This record gives sequence, structure tokens and C-alpha cells, in this order.
Amino acid sequence: MSLSIIRSVNYRYLAITLLSPFMISACSSLLASQAIVEGYGGTPLNKPAPDFELSDQSGQAIQLLDYRGKIVVLAFFDSQCDEACALTAYKLRRAYQALQDSAGSVVFMGVNVNVEASSLEEIEGTTQRWQLDDIPTWHFLTGKPDALEPLWQAYHIEVLPSPDETTHTPGVYVIDAQGRIRWYVSTPFVEAGTPAPSRPLHELLVIRLQELLAA
Repeated sequence: MSLSIIRSVNYRYLAITLLSPFMISACSSLLASQAIVEGYGGTPLNKPAPDFELSDQSGQAIQLLDYRGKIVVLAFFDSQCDEACALTAYKLRRAYQALQDSAGSVVFMGVNVNVEASSLEEIEGTTQRWQLDDIPTWHFLTGKPDALEPLWQAYHIEVLPSPDETTHTPGVYVIDAQGRIRWYVSTPFVEAGTPAPSRPLHELLVIRLQELLAA
């Protein structure tokens, strides 16, 4: 399947095509939902989510397995990016706000891809800068390279470090309460009301999350 690694420059993507057995892209079978989503609606999946244990911005040890019974939104971020990653973070906040009373059933996680800026202090600072601490269930996860790199590989995240900017695969996974990856969502940062085939990331996430919450 052809995928894209994307590097952000002024909120725009420069795409590099690659091949992978999974799907994904830095900073479908939609029959059940066709009445709601036309055009791109994310990539449906149904496979176990690889487990991991890392530390979040407060130093708490977080293991994915501990969140069975909750829906998990999992993204990958460069802790020093202030363009595409910051915009994705904003979209996660929008999704959390839109969930309203159901928000407590959804956990939001981000995994750091910048090993040069991976300390708890840097992760906490980024969480505050992107206002992700507005989400009570937010965990920005980090660790040593020998813990992070296998996790990137397990989720098919390509990371290309450079002195100026870390380029990485963007997009968001949605993991159901049984610990299975159900959706991968990568969509342009369009505004609300944009007609198909593009839809804002936060709107698409909310649609997929509400489907799982109602199941």
C-alpha cells in the first residue's frame, strides 16, 4: 500500500511516497458510516494494538494494557515541532471538547519521536505550550531511544531525524476498548464545513469515536 511520510512547512505537507504493509504518514470500507462520511473517512483496521510502557509528562508509568475498557486516541509528535504537530494537538483538543459527556471514556496519548528533546521537562513544557493539559486524560509519552524506537516500528511510524527538524509519519490511531486498532486517520487540516472528500481531523475523529462509544 502506498503511504506518505509528511514533513510540515508552514502547515503544508511535502509528501514522500513509500511502501508498507500497513498504512500511515510528520512535524475503505465505510459502508456502516457512509451516510455520515463521504469521501475519505480514515482507514479501517482490526488488529491488536501493540502494547507499550513509557513515562508521561508527570513521570507516571503508562502501559497501554492498563486502559482496556477505554477508547484510546494515539498520535505521534515531535516535541519541538510548532507547525503540523501543534496543529494536530489543537485538533485533538477540539475532538475532546466535542465529545462532551462521553469524553471521560476516551484517553488521548501522544508518543514523542524526538529523542533529542525527550526529557520529562521538555514533554511537560510542550504539553503546556500546546494546551493539551486541557484534556484531563492526556498523556504525552517519552522514554529512552531503546524504548521509543521499537514502538515507532510497531506502529509503522517512520522517523527521520535531522539537525533542523525531525520528519515523521503523521496521523492518529483509534484503539477500541478491547485493545484493537480500529481506525487510522490522516486527513488535511481543512476547516469545518469543507465538503467531501476532505473533512477536518477533529470532526472525523469524533465520528469514529462516537461509533465505538455507541457499540
